[in-house]
Amino acid sequence: MIDTRPITLTHAQWALILDDTTWANDFTIESFDSVHNVLIRTHNALRHNLAEDDPRRIDAITDISLWYVADSRNDDFLLTVTLAPNCHLQSDLIDMEDIKTANAKPGESVISAVLTRLISQRNEILEAFVNVAVEFDGLVGYAEHRGVDASDLFNTVHDTASTHASDMNNSGLGCQLPYLIEQNGFAATRDLIDDLAPSGEADTDE
Repeated sequence: MIDTRPITLTHAQWALILDDTTWANDFTIESFDSVHNVLIRTHNALRHNLAEDDPRRIDAITDISLWYVADSRNDDFLLTVTLAPNCHLQSDLIDMEDIKTANAKPGESVISAVLTRLISQRNEILEAFVNVAVEFDGLVGYAEHRGVDASDLFNTVHDTASTHASDMNNSGLGCQLPYLIEQNGFAATRDLIDDLAPSGEADTDE
């Protein structure tokens, strides 16, 4: 079952995260890896390290993932929420410089600020999804009432999808690759890159 309820951490749940003695007292956000570290530790604290019947456990926390976007400016990234194995909701691009500027104080303060931002982003994505789902149900009934069926929308859907694809293609790898990963998975996208790479280019990971 898809859990679209907002996540709000209790004092006990915050304690599980912040009382981890392996956090450095001067922990700061320096790169995408720093933000990702906060999320992974939260996954462990609120799900993986807790029994299934522990009231502090939040299974939905591990539905949150972060995707680094290669960018010449900074470590911008995307946040996704997994609703099902092949269904992911994606945020707008999150500016790493904005994260650094807003969370300059080291230690617990920066950990709390970053995690609050990530959870808030997750909640906003799912709130928008729920609103769209409600509107969708209403529009299906309205279309049927007005006698509009799938064939009537064929050309409009095709044109809209073509425009969206064109916009992504014109935006370069930073937009193309996250989309392909979302649709096909990381491994399949890497295989595609290997297939498209000029012959004679060696795979540096092997």
